[in-house]
Amino acid sequence: MKSVRLFTQRNRNFASAVTACYKFPFATLWCLLFICTTSFGQNSFWYDFKGTATLKVNYTHNPGQGVWTVFTHNMFPDQEIRLKDTIPEGFGNRNYVFPVSCPQKVTLTTAGKELTLLLTPGSTLVCNLDFQDLAKTSFDTQDSLAAINEYLIKKDLSVSIPFRIGRSIAVQRATTLEELTTQMNKLYIEELQFFTKEKSGLPAWYHSYEYWENRYADAAGRMNAVPQREFSKQTKEPVPSNYYNFLDSLAVDNDAAKSSYSYYIFLYELFNKRMKDHDLAHGTKSDFLDYQIAQANKSLSGDALDFFKAFIIQLVHNHYKKDVARNYIKNNNSVFTKTIWRDELSAYFKSKEAIAGKGKIPPNFALVDVKDSLTELKSFKGNVIVLSFWFAGCKPCIEEFPAENILAEKFRHKPVRIVSVCVNTSEAMWKKWSERFGLKTINLWANSAWEQTIVEKYDLRVFPKYVLIDKDYKIVETDADRPSQGLEKQINSLLEK
Repeated sequence: MKSVRLFTQRNRNFASAVTACYKFPFATLWCLLFICTTSFGQNSFWYDFKGTATLKVNYTHNPGQGVWTVFTHNMFPDQEIRLKDTIPEGFGNRNYVFPVSCPQKVTLTTAGKELTLLLTPGSTLVCNLDFQDLAKTSFDTQDSLAAINEYLIKKDLSVSIPFRIGRSIAVQRATTLEELTTQMNKLYIEELQFFTKEKSGLPAWYHSYEYWENRYADAAGRMNAVPQREFSKQTKEPVPSNYYNFLDSLAVDNDAAKSSYSYYIFLYELFNKRMKDHDLAHGTKSDFLDYQIAQANKSLSGDALDFFKAFIIQLVHNHYKKDVARNYIKNNNSVFTKTIWRDELSAYFKSKEAIAGKGKIPPNFALVDVKDSLTELKSFKGNVIVLSFWFAGCKPCIEEFPAENILAEKFRHKPVRIVSVCVNTSEAMWKKWSERFGLKTINLWANSAWEQTIVEKYDLRVFPKYVLIDKDYKIVETDADRPSQGLEKQINSLLEK
């Protein structure tokens, strides 16, 4: 697969922009409206590691919606905010301060609608929301954020289903990858047409941001669809020979997209595909982190190179093994071109040591089981305890359920308790999934009163996560092996002590 290295400088001309478009008939339209610029008035360094932004929501005519949810995700350091807030009837306001290091989206779900907002480091956005007519939502700010957010609200309300959700639905419902391509093309055109119609009045930097954010979100969705559909259908689906044609003309090394979340997800998907293709062709099993870093060094440059490497090392730290990530930066002094990324990554690792760490007593909880009985963690003292954290819809979690059940059976008559804790899931959905996959573990559900506490104290940022507690009721592993890998061996080693 040939990578096209375009747009690595801000002054690339219009002709270069045209040559980088998808090989779709409608793609040229994107290029005709594209202005290549990335500046949005940041400080001397393009990424504000300690940045924050304030969202103030003034609401009127609330008929009694009860609760709205707010979600946002700061890419680096990884900080995910997901909260539910009770909203009294009538008139009122809410103020939130979020970690924001570069242009960052916030999703506010209320009145049956998902509203997308955008914040930038140091900004304060006042959102005036009228429950009687969400289309009347207005914004107060001293900069161009008002126009940008009015555009985003109008975009969300222009369709029955937001475009990002539409892409996910297409992946799930399309009968073939050919049909999926047709549906994704349709969504791509509709999003393009809306932007073409409404872009007047938006700042030039946001033209670039919106362009690349949409393109890479589309591309990442198409790439992830193949393994996702294979998993859900439990069978390998033939991939059409022309399915990945969009990669031939999509910029990989792209400084203009360095502030786009979708860009880094795309890079992750692309390099992961390259690794799988390489291993299949050579009969090898590449090390994930080494391969991703090698591909980044080969394919990227400038700020995007440093960001992606920090992003992927952080991902390994949170999702796989803390020690692997920490040892990597310890043994590779020159991994970053700018030392600030190494310093920030090291500080991030250190900040995680205070949360449910090795040798500490595990934070207690009292959660309900499928029989509506209340179960406390400390009631299992004297046993080896495995905490398995999951949520409904988590693909890697589902993949581990069979192995968890096998371990539950193996250790059924031994002083071992495997405790599944479901978070970020409604009670009805938790019970449905538990029954569907026949969980044989001690199966508990975290309601809204416990959810935030558990997520924070156990540092739940990726799933599944396994925490191993010994018979002395001390944490021995905060990121234990998965049941399908080496967890059984770790449990046995504790039983032998």
